[in-house]
Amino acid sequence: MNRVVKQDQPPKFWDRLFAPSSCLAVITTVDAQGRANAASYGTCTRVNHEPVYIAFTTSAGKDTANNLLATGEFTVNLPRWERSTLEKVRICGLPFAPGVSEIEKAGFTALPAKVVKPPRILECARHFECRLEWTREWAGGRLMVCGKLVAASVDADCVDDNGYLVWDRALSAHYCGAPYGGGFVAAFQTMFVDRPYEGPEAEQAERDARAMFKEG
Repeated sequence: MNRVVKQDQPPKFWDRLFAPSSCLAVITTVDAQGRANAASYGTCTRVNHEPVYIAFTTSAGKDTANNLLATGEFTVNLPRWERSTLEKVRICGLPFAPGVSEIEKAGFTALPAKVVKPPRILECARHFECRLEWTREWAGGRLMVCGKLVAASVDADCVDDNGYLVWDRALSAHYCGAPYGGGFVAAFQTMFVDRPYEGPEAEQAERDARAMFKEG
């Protein structure tokens, strides 16, 4: 295997690193004994820009939820659009018994995180280390989890010097959902289009964007 160089990202680049705003993710946690768990999710999204918060939904009572409530930490790993990687992502979605390492079962490689205990996954291009902020349980046994980002890292060849993704290397992916039987959608083509409107609302939107995303 070629040596993968992970590059830590400063806080001013964290928001632009998590793009698109919703991604396929492998979320790692650890239990009270320090044993790592990995599970795949198609519900992971960035919900605030500054500071950056990331949210996802899981099943109450499952390993991910239990570990989060016990330790208050999780790491979001965003896989590339690669068949071998996506096959491993699907293995992480299987109902292994508590304490069984999905990372090992899938053939992924655990990489120590920079700040939190849940590991990064080497084969994923981007990593977001979070501390639990709040949870909310929905009807039907779904638990929504929101965490504050405390560290981010990325494969060095996937971002430019200003922290923007190199799309054809980061290769973002989305999960189609259970009804599609394991399908995934690519999300790494980009199209920048004009906004053919010159009214005061457009000027205000530009001012708001500059204020929100000013360079750090």
